[in-house]
Formats: sequence, structure tokens, C-alpha cells
Amino acid sequence: MRINTLILGAGAAGMMCARHAGGSTLVIDHAKAPGEKIRISGGGRCNFTNMYAEAKNYLSANPHFCKSALARYTQWDFIELVDRHGIAWHEKTLGQLFCDGSSKQIIAMLVEEMREAGADLWLHTSVEAVAQTADGYTVRLLREGKAQTVTCRNLVLATGGKSIPKMGATGLAYDLARQFGLEVTETRAGLVPFTFPDGRFQPLAGVSLPSRLSNARTSFDEALLFTHRGLSGPSVLQLSSYWREGEEIT
Repeated sequence: MRINTLILGAGAAGMMCARHAGGSTLVIDHAKAPGEKIRISGGGRCNFTNMYAEAKNYLSANPHFCKSALARYTQWDFIELVDRHGIAWHEKTLGQLFCDGSSKQIIAMLVEEMREAGADLWLHTSVEAVAQTADGYTVRLLREGKAQTVTCRNLVLATGGKSIPKMGATGLAYDLARQFGLEVTETRAGLVPFTFPDGRFQPLAGVSLPSRLSNARTSFDEALLFTHRGLSGPSVLQLSSYWREGEEIT
């Protein structure tokens, strides 16, 4: 089978890429359904964008990449797409937009968009090997237990990171990047709660309050949530991306 573009990963990035790539595009994923991380996001209602999204809100070794990406496709473009599909939404706090109904509406929208663009979707499909050729790539796949070979001009890695292994997250993209000589930045946890093995906050589990959390580089004014394992909530999750082990947080 020969196609123009093969996209590894049927998450938000993979499906949006397929929507723009159009015909002769195949999206594959080893999961049983597309958009599994979308499904659980925002407590099942999908916090699909933020009205105040700007390049400065993103961590990157190349800040100009975010500026270019957000200039080409803004949050307002995505809101227009959501409205066009008749999905009701609301603003929670600080510009955070959530579906009134379910995150499954966003998944259905993305699947419909990429299929209307002419892209195909294969689920229960895993990557066995990837080889570069003179005019593209040859990819050996295992689809529902049967071997398949796909040749393509463009190969897109949209498999995500290692954040939720129990949902099928793997290091496949990192391995493929290294295979083709691309530099891989050392990974660490981000957008995560702070946990304490002694359970010191268990009596307060479920309590939420406004907070300002800071380290040496930045601060966030958002809600803090006590859990049975430690500290969570928007302020903690945001600051975790800027925190280094051993740093003091105030």
C-alpha cells in the first residue's frame, strides 16, 4: 500500500494533522478508539482551548516555533470549528473553555473532519519497524494481528509522550527520532501533582482554595486542591512544569 502521508497516533495532534493533510493520508493507532487522552481531559468535558493562549504560555527551547504555530492557527479558529459542529461550550475560569456535554463530542468532531478531508483511520494497529527509502519511508505494521506494509512520502510522529502508560502511552516517538538521528530532549514529568509518601494532607483531601504558588522563575494564581496523596489543582499542575527537584516552592 502506497500513500502520501502516514500519521502515527490518533490523538488530537494526529487527527488535526490528518484534517489538513487531506487525501492519501492514513492515521494509525494501537488503541481501540481514537482520542483516548481527549476523552479523559477536563474531567470528561475536554478543556479544548483557552481564550488567552499565547506563545509565552508554552515552554520551548525555540519560542519562535510557538509564535509561528499560533499565528497560523489560533484558538479562535478552533472555537469557530467547535461552533460549526454545534458543540455547546462554556468558559470556566481564566479563559478555560469546556464542552457543556462530553469530550466525546470533540473526538467525534475531529474524526468527522479528517474523514471529510479524505484521511483513513486504522485502529488496533501497531508499528513493527520503520525504514527510510530514497523517496520516503517503508513502515511495517501489525493490524489486528495481520502484517501490513505501508510506503509513504511523509511520516508524522504524533504518538504523544509517556505520560499515561496505562492508556497505552509509549516512548515510540522518542525511539524513532533517535533512529533517524534527531536530538531528543531529556524528558521529565510536567503538569503533574506533587505527592508526599507520608500522606500528610489526607485529612484535607477534597479541600480547594485560591492560591499563589511560586518558585524562582514564575508564579501562578489559581486554585490549589488537597488530595489524599498530596497537592494538585491548576496552580500546582502549572508550576510543576517549571519546578526542579530540590527547589523551594512558596
